[in-house]
Amino acid sequence: MSSEISAKKAKKMGVLALTLVTASNMMGSGVFLLPTNLGSIGAISIFGWIITILGVMALALVFAKTSLIHERIGGIVAYSRDAFGPFVGFQSTVAYWVSAWIGNVALLVAGVGYLAYFFPILKDPTVGTTYSCIVAIVILWIYVFLSSFGAKVAGSAQSFTAICGLAVILGVGIFGWFYFKPETYLEVINDTGNSNFSAIIAAASLALWGFLGVESAVVSTGQVENPEKTVPKATVYGLLIAAVCYVASSTVIAGIIPHEVLKNSSAPFADAVKYMFDSELAGSIASALSILACFGSISGWFILQSEAPRAAAESGLFPKWFAELNKNDVPMKSLIFTAVLMCCVLLLTASPNLAEQFQIVILMSVYCSLLPYLYAITALPILWTAKKLKKDGNYKWHTLLVLISILYCMFALVGSGADSIFWGTLLVTFMIPVFTFPALKLINNKELDVKID
Repeated sequence: MSSEISAKKAKKMGVLALTLVTASNMMGSGVFLLPTNLGSIGAISIFGWIITILGVMALALVFAKTSLIHERIGGIVAYSRDAFGPFVGFQSTVAYWVSAWIGNVALLVAGVGYLAYFFPILKDPTVGTTYSCIVAIVILWIYVFLSSFGAKVAGSAQSFTAICGLAVILGVGIFGWFYFKPETYLEVINDTGNSNFSAIIAAASLALWGFLGVESAVVSTGQVENPEKTVPKATVYGLLIAAVCYVASSTVIAGIIPHEVLKNSSAPFADAVKYMFDSELAGSIASALSILACFGSISGWFILQSEAPRAAAESGLFPKWFAELNKNDVPMKSLIFTAVLMCCVLLLTASPNLAEQFQIVILMSVYCSLLPYLYAITALPILWTAKKLKKDGNYKWHTLLVLISILYCMFALVGSGADSIFWGTLLVTFMIPVFTFPALKLINNKELDVKID
């Protein structure tokens, strides 16, 4: 018996193991064009990083605590539905799903940006828009085809491609400091033409892109030793590791590449390596690794993005066909529908300036993710009260974190820009009449109680 117990304990994660899981969940290939977007703002963008790290830390700790007091399959969408009801659950699911597939559009754009390092025609002012769009769409449908064979086939090389990405990020973030020039970094403080405060808000919204998926870092408490202490510690440590890597690599690139070159770069990590070693070959190797990282990560995220609508379909919030599976247990109708939407976004945002297109897309993704984040963080005090838990110092501390998280989310919403706010508001408004259809189904199934006096 004792050996069985010790074996079970051995399988559970401690602080170190969970910290590494959290950091790896955070550090994705989505940051490969961020140095260009933040560099175009100027050196003042460092304050955007600082605000985002503090805000995301508060978010992560709130999500961690919610998972401890209300462990639930479905994560932040489930927290929202349990706290506020099916309509908010529907809103959260739609926004979360939209954020996920728009995020994959950003990965495609980033990958094409690094392809442009080898094929400059992809960023040509006259024909680059057409060619880059065609390449992105072709690669997208290749992944749709691969995904039809199941997650094992689609994601078979993901570990290798993730290592490629980390090698570039860590390599530049560590060794780039030997080539860092303070005068290059401080060449331009604020190049936005707006106030410093506006520039910082814009930088904070862009920086949040690097941390989207923070909620996935909070794993099931059943897999963790002493979760009450381990989960918050590992969350903080993991986020700090990811933050240091992001800030170090982004800052050092701005101190290696001249401002005017950086703000027009479609492959900032590759350009930084080229400047570091004064070698086209070195830049080409970095670009090749970045391409593998960007396109390789899409395979896993592409199937994962179908999970939210699949769960929603099974609970009656989405049409049933979102949950229909092929022989390889893949919701192909859902994936094809999503791929068509992704093509629409690629066409609508197409630009010869791939970094500019990337910025538009990630701000759309950030805006859509902030709605379910806001619902999920405000769910904590409601769930705490509903479960009749003790409102001691621990409750007050987490209520403070909820308030900080709300302020940060509002801050990031403002920084996402007028276009993102317009389209995001339109999406939220559109969901009100659309909810009529799942609501009728829920009422017929007696899963939604409408009280009429």
